[in-house]
Amino acid sequence: MGELLLWGTTRAFFSDRTPTGLRYLLSAAQSLEHPAAVEALLLEALRRWAEEPDAHIGLYKFYFFHARYREAEVAVWRALRSAAASAGFNRNYRRLRPDSADWQRRAGGERLYLFSLKALGVIRLRRGRVRDARRVLEQLLALDPFDEIGGGAFLQIARSFTEDD
Repeated sequence: MGELLLWGTTRAFFSDRTPTGLRYLLSAAQSLEHPAAVEALLLEALRRWAEEPDAHIGLYKFYFFHARYREAEVAVWRALRSAAASAGFNRNYRRLRPDSADWQRRAGGERLYLFSLKALGVIRLRRGRVRDARRVLEQLLALDPFDEIGGGAFLQIARSFTEDD
């Protein structure tokens, strides 16, 4: 089991301001092959840097790629809370509008929030919660109208399941 299977990306962190110690732990976790060891390191990173979105993102990506969707959803909610706090806007995606933050920023809490919102939609699709996924992904596209995060394809999948409803 290599890093591609564990993470789905070659990058272990996503923020431009991830603390050095957290970068080190996330990169170390990415280089491990045994899932239990990876999870232990990710949980240690989360324990030490609970306020950092990257600690939560690493954990939900790990859970997602191991089909542990319920745990992934819990972790993604924590990532949303952390990213919103770091950027200074409401953590409840239902209350956000295009003018609630600078959603076009390429780095920072806004981007991490949108990335995690997409993850929430995808996780809900995998859990069979199609209507909930659709609502999340519709909100993502309202905040990211140029679909820079890539939620549009997943929204089309969600819509295809609900067309007959």
